[in-house]
Amino acid sequence: MPSAVDQETVFSNYQAIASRTFSVSLIVEFIYTDIKLHCDRVSSCAAGSVRVLIFSFLGTTVSDPVHGPWVNGLALAICIYMAANISGGHLNPAVTMSTLLCGFYPLLHSMLYIALQIVGSIFGSLLAAALVPGAHVGMGNGGPGCFDPTTVHQEMTNAQLFGWEVVMTFTLISVVYACGVAKPGHGSFTPLVVGLSLVACAGTGGKYTGAALNPARVIGPLAVFGCGKELAWIYILAELLAALLACSIFAFVSGFGPLSPFSSMAAFQLKRSEALWMWITGNPPKRFREGGDENVTDLLSHLQSMGANARSAFLSAPSKLTSTFTGGKDTTNDAKEVEA
Repeated sequence: MPSAVDQETVFSNYQAIASRTFSVSLIVEFIYTDIKLHCDRVSSCAAGSVRVLIFSFLGTTVSDPVHGPWVNGLALAICIYMAANISGGHLNPAVTMSTLLCGFYPLLHSMLYIALQIVGSIFGSLLAAALVPGAHVGMGNGGPGCFDPTTVHQEMTNAQLFGWEVVMTFTLISVVYACGVAKPGHGSFTPLVVGLSLVACAGTGGKYTGAALNPARVIGPLAVFGCGKELAWIYILAELLAALLACSIFAFVSGFGPLSPFSSMAAFQLKRSEALWMWITGNPPKRFREGGDENVTDLLSHLQSMGANARSAFLSAPSKLTSTFTGGKDTTNDAKEVEA
């Protein structure tokens, strides 16, 4: 059975809220969710440096069902490559919500990520209204990037729409877990594999639902163009259910993440209130931070670098820590291999 999490994998990256790095990560989630919204409808996309916030959109609107899935998948892969090392490259509230529920990201970070992802999607739709011929704010159904009755297959029922979005979003998030969270993961290939999973989903279900797989992709056009009001709730609920299912399956197979109270209470011998606070903020209790461990990732790295006696002195139950996070295996050598 694989261990619960590899701290070096792409989607396990977050910093303290007060840090400059976290502020930059919010900007990245904002920008690349914006870019991703339009890459789904444009044949090519390029983004400049995050520091100068330059991005441009090239090409024309994609309506071809053959090329559309490939444009979607490649755009997602490109945007994750650009954002992953800074913010984790979620770009999707469903992914962020799932990693929150599983205990890989803290609540405050996740809520800020989701807010910026949605705002980025709204700004992306405003950009589409300005750049796409014939598009304008408040135009209703049929706007760029809309998920409305013009997007959905005419014979689809609401239940079928819900089912397709659950299955496709579950597939996408499961790939994120398998490649970007679980150990050993796939390293620099992770964004490409996630993008290919979107190609597969959009290629099979896109003709029926438009293949949103992302609540921000639904909310942005809805807010700007006023499209898909009657269907938006179906997409969003389906995608959130998929996030919960993907988290549940991963937790059953590989265990919860280090921030989950289910793990941290036993691992660090925390009180329930301490475990909940760590899940909310991402910060270990004060008694652990005295050694300079800013968040739980720092703390785990610190513990893995210790010998057994030192861990025993630092924590009263090192054996429980080991069994919770590594399936009973001493991870000191693993940590050194990762660093190498």
